[in-house]
Amino acid sequence: MGKQRKHWSPELKEQLVLAVLQGDQTVAQLAREHGVAESLIHKWRTQFLEAGRARLVSNQQDLTVKALERENERLKNLLGEKELSLYIAKKARGL
Repeated sequence: MGKQRKHWSPELKEQLVLAVLQGDQTVAQLAREHGVAESLIHKWRTQFLEAGRARLVSNQQDLTVKALERENERLKNLLGEKELSLYIAKKARGL
Protein backbone atom coordinates (compact mmCIF):
# COMPACT_ATOMS: atom_id res chain seq x y z
CA MET A 1 0.00 0.00 0.00
CA GLY A 2 1.04 3.59 -0.65
CA LYS A 3 1.78 6.31 1.83
CA GLN A 4 -1.03 7.92 3.75
CA ARG A 5 -1.52 11.55 2.67
CA LYS A 6 -1.16 14.17 5.36
CA HIS A 7 -3.88 16.72 5.85
CA TRP A 8 -2.79 20.26 6.61
CA SER A 9 -5.24 22.56 8.36
CA PRO A 10 -6.14 25.87 6.72
CA GLU A 11 -4.80 27.61 9.84
CA LEU A 12 -1.36 26.01 9.45
CA LYS A 13 -1.28 26.78 5.74
CA GLU A 14 -2.12 30.41 6.45
CA GLN A 15 0.46 30.61 9.23
CA LEU A 16 3.21 29.24 6.99
CA VAL A 17 2.29 31.42 4.02
CA LEU A 18 2.16 34.56 6.14
CA ALA A 19 5.51 33.71 7.73
CA VAL A 20 7.04 33.42 4.25
CA LEU A 21 5.40 36.62 3.00
CA GLN A 22 6.48 38.58 6.07
CA GLY A 23 10.01 37.29 5.67
CA ASP A 24 10.06 35.82 9.18
CA GLN A 25 11.43 32.52 7.91
CA THR A 26 12.42 31.01 4.61
CA VAL A 27 10.40 28.36 2.86
CA ALA A 28 13.19 25.85 3.54
CA GLN A 29 13.18 26.61 7.27
CA LEU A 30 9.43 26.26 7.54
CA ALA A 31 9.42 23.08 5.48
CA ARG A 32 11.98 21.42 7.75
CA GLU A 33 10.30 22.66 10.92
CA HIS A 34 6.81 21.44 9.98
CA GLY A 35 7.67 18.44 7.82
CA VAL A 36 6.13 19.94 4.71
CA ALA A 37 7.56 19.80 1.22
CA GLU A 38 8.93 23.15 0.05
CA SER A 39 6.98 22.83 -3.19
CA LEU A 40 3.78 22.53 -1.19
CA ILE A 41 4.47 25.77 0.68
CA HIS A 42 5.18 27.49 -2.63
CA LYS A 43 1.89 26.12 -3.98
CA TRP A 44 -0.02 27.39 -0.93
CA ARG A 45 1.64 30.80 -1.28
CA THR A 46 0.59 30.99 -4.94
CA GLN A 47 -2.97 29.94 -4.11
CA PHE A 48 -3.12 32.50 -1.29
CA LEU A 49 -1.96 35.32 -3.53
CA GLU A 50 -4.24 34.29 -6.40
CA ALA A 51 -7.26 34.20 -4.09
CA GLY A 52 -6.40 37.66 -2.79
CA ARG A 53 -5.98 39.00 -6.31
CA ALA A 54 -9.25 37.42 -7.40
CA ARG A 55 -11.05 39.03 -4.49
CA LEU A 56 -9.64 42.45 -5.33
CA VAL A 57 -10.78 42.07 -8.93
CA SER A 58 -14.13 40.81 -7.70
CA ASN A 59 -14.55 43.88 -5.49
CA GLN A 60 -13.94 46.15 -8.49
CA GLN A 61 -16.40 44.15 -10.57
CA ASP A 62 -18.97 44.33 -7.76
CA LEU A 63 -18.67 48.13 -7.74
CA THR A 64 -19.05 48.28 -11.52
CA VAL A 65 -22.11 46.01 -11.45
CA LYS A 66 -23.71 48.10 -8.70
CA ALA A 67 -23.08 51.31 -10.66
CA LEU A 68 -24.64 49.75 -13.76
CA GLU A 69 -27.63 48.54 -11.76
CA ARG A 70 -28.19 52.06 -10.40
CA GLU A 71 -27.95 53.54 -13.90
CA ASN A 72 -30.35 50.92 -15.22
CA GLU A 73 -32.86 51.75 -12.47
CA ARG A 74 -32.53 55.48 -13.21
CA LEU A 75 -33.16 54.89 -16.91
CA LYS A 76 -36.18 52.67 -16.19
CA ASN A 77 -37.66 55.41 -14.02
CA LEU A 78 -36.99 58.01 -16.71
CA LEU A 79 -38.60 55.81 -19.35
CA GLY A 80 -41.63 55.27 -17.11
CA GLU A 81 -42.01 59.03 -16.61
CA LYS A 82 -41.78 59.66 -20.37
CA GLU A 83 -44.36 56.95 -21.13
CA LEU A 84 -46.69 58.43 -18.52
CA SER A 85 -46.27 61.91 -20.01
CA LEU A 86 -46.99 60.55 -23.49
CA TYR A 87 -50.07 58.69 -22.22
CA ILE A 88 -51.39 61.84 -20.52
CA ALA A 89 -50.76 63.91 -23.68
CA LYS A 90 -52.64 61.37 -25.83
CA LYS A 91 -55.58 61.34 -23.40
CA ALA A 92 -55.68 65.15 -23.41
CA ARG A 93 -55.90 65.13 -27.23
CA GLY A 94 -58.66 62.54 -27.10
CA LEU A 95 -56.65 59.79 -28.79
